[in-house]
Amino acid sequence: MSIRLLAIVIAVLIGGCTGGKEAPKGDPEARIVAYLMENVRPGEAIFVTDLYNKVFTSREEQQVLDRLTDAFFKIPATAAQIHAATGKIPSLQELSGLFEFKIPGEIEILLKIMDYDPRMPKLLERDPATGEITSIDVDRIASEARFRRPLANPN
Repeated sequence: MSIRLLAIVIAVLIGGCTGGKEAPKGDPEARIVAYLMENVRPGEAIFVTDLYNKVFTSREEQQVLDRLTDAFFKIPATAAQIHAATGKIPSLQELSGLFEFKIPGEIEILLKIMDYDPRMPKLLERDPATGEITSIDVDRIASEARFRRPLANPN
């Protein structure tokens, strides 16, 4: 799938605004995470196409966006797969390690995007105080083709 097509698909699924703010400086992944932390709000969607075309336009930044987009869609199935295999719900720290997130808050911002977009199916429930996942709707994840592909070999 081409980058542009992927961006369009994500824009449709995640939605969007860019808040009109400039991207922070530094490491591309850190810049993207910082930008999302500042701009993701309940009821407001993020258009990935705007991120590609207006905010993060370098190839390096777009590669990070691709990786985060891929992870976004794999998180629910990976959490479900771990829960099925171990009987335990994975912690945010465990998931962050599996997806090789290196920026503090990276997993949280992706989960917030899932939580905040009203078009997103509710696949995971989270503790409002800690942000930890408290329940996983395995059946719903299995029924949603875009979310049922787990991270290869998560353990």
